[in-house]
Amino acid sequence: MKIVLSGIETKNKGAELMLYAILQEIENRYPNAKVYVPLYAIKQGLSYINTNVMLLDKPFANIKRFAKSIHLLGILRRLHIPFYFFEDSYPVNGADYFIDASGFAFTDQWNPSNNMVNFWERQLKGYSKQKTKIIFLPQAFGPVELSNTKRELSLLNQYADIIMPREKVSYSYLQGCNISKNKVKLFPDFTSLVVGEIPRKYKHLKGGICIIPNMRMIDKGGITFEDYLNILVGIVNVGKAKEHIVYLLNHEGKNDEDLAYHCRARLNNSIEVVTGLNALEVKGLISTSYLCVSSRFHGVASALNSGVPCLATSWSHKYAELYNDYSISDCILDLSNMDRCFNMVNNYMNDSENHRIREHLEVQIPKIQAKIRNMWDYVWEN
Repeated sequence: MKIVLSGIETKNKGAELMLYAILQEIENRYPNAKVYVPLYAIKQGLSYINTNVMLLDKPFANIKRFAKSIHLLGILRRLHIPFYFFEDSYPVNGADYFIDASGFAFTDQWNPSNNMVNFWERQLKGYSKQKTKIIFLPQAFGPVELSNTKRELSLLNQYADIIMPREKVSYSYLQGCNISKNKVKLFPDFTSLVVGEIPRKYKHLKGGICIIPNMRMIDKGGITFEDYLNILVGIVNVGKAKEHIVYLLNHEGKNDEDLAYHCRARLNNSIEVVTGLNALEVKGLISTSYLCVSSRFHGVASALNSGVPCLATSWSHKYAELYNDYSISDCILDLSNMDRCFNMVNNYMNDSENHRIREHLEVQIPKIQAKIRNMWDYVWEN
């Protein structure tokens, strides 16, 4: 069994968490499988990932990385010399499955380039030609107004065997693009079955308020750097006023880390910044919190599927739809109204309200997990 993964990485801890979710399923179903990862997904090296399956680089990975380091692809492109062998779209021979877990790749919000569309076409066409089963695991789609976004979804319609929107809004965007209904199946975010690892180093943060920043709020969410920083600082102060431990958790890379340290500086360095954890540790730490306030999608997901009350800031429909999966509403903070925003945070810190939400999540989590198990059955049996 050869399985090629796409859309996963380790800089973004949500993408890394999805990688662990996939690997844990493969360990259970196909323990002898060979699993190939994208060329540039795991910069720490394959040994960074804790798995019992055979995790492999794609063939000629070192040559292709060297070609990128000397900008060979760009040179060949300008000389109109075929360069596809040197990029990551070149298929792994004899692959049984191509499984994509991009999370949120097919949307106008990324303004896809012609090169990106052509990359997807070469990749999907290559795997389809050798009859590899092409699966797009639960993810968000849309909006879809730009011509290149439409072209991308047309390629998915042409080549994919299964396309899984993870909520109704994404499903409707696919319908609007005339994606074959036979290929589309709605399932929720699939990371709920992954159990986090609580890092001993941060046991002193247990029961604290976990705040997860996200630079996407600034470049995609329509809020200025200063206003977003003021909101983060205000939320910290609300937590401190209630005499809770409050900390900032980096859920992605350097940009989010820098944002967290900017916030810390505004607070006279009086708050701890947690960074450098792997995805399992990130989820484990979130699971110990009293309340999570997250601007990262999988920060919200990890909180909810760990039974932790969570409020979110949002720059996409995917946040509100995630709450709908857990039958919860009115959890998106209104950043245009700071007083209302801070009042919501204060309300979630109320012991009775916090306990009520935890009891509600305790009922919802098994329902979500049952759907995820059904999803994997659907992947392997169809």
